[in-house]
Amino acid sequence: MSETYRKTRRAALVLGGALLGFHMFMTALSQAPLSPAKMKYSDTVSGYLDPYFTQNWMLFAPTPMSENRGILARATCTNGTVSSFYDVSSRGIEKAQSSRFFPSRESRIVSNALQQLTYSDETLRRLREKRTNDKKPDIPQMPFEKVSEEQAVKLLSRYAYDQMPTACGGRTAKVQVRMYLHHLPPWSKRHSRSAEVEVTAKDFEWISTKELR
Repeated sequence: MSETYRKTRRAALVLGGALLGFHMFMTALSQAPLSPAKMKYSDTVSGYLDPYFTQNWMLFAPTPMSENRGILARATCTNGTVSSFYDVSSRGIEKAQSSRFFPSRESRIVSNALQQLTYSDETLRRLREKRTNDKKPDIPQMPFEKVSEEQAVKLLSRYAYDQMPTACGGRTAKVQVRMYLHHLPPWSKRHSRSAEVEVTAKDFEWISTKELR
């Protein structure tokens, strides 16, 4: 075994170990509890992990579904008129349900973005619940939460824009997304006609189509 080969092998092992250590550090930081370091480097960590190394522990501890989520979208035309709302979620769901063996994954574009919109750090969620119960002012959105919401809204707006090619005769100036939550009744009352069903919605800011191209 030549000296050159040994040096090359040693350098490759050192480099590989350094890259692996960096990856493990970034992954651990992304899953760490809320801290000043996590808030400071959240953009850097997200930029490195997304979209291929994102950690999602819902696979191991799923939360039972208690609501149906989806999005609607409408457009503002270049002449100033506003279109009616278009059901953006249904198309992806229908495509997924049309093939049980090889289902389309297009619906995940919407579901993943909605999950990003509604996700909250566990520590922050508990603090907000406690302040709500104590009737104290709510904790405002953290910087990383605002960035996460902006990214999700832009993704949904771009997807909705692609799903509305005929809106405004192809002359769309702006797109607005509306998220709706259809709260399901408890399982024990699923067949009861008297069970109350609540639907809540949130409209996000209009986004210019120039930002979505």
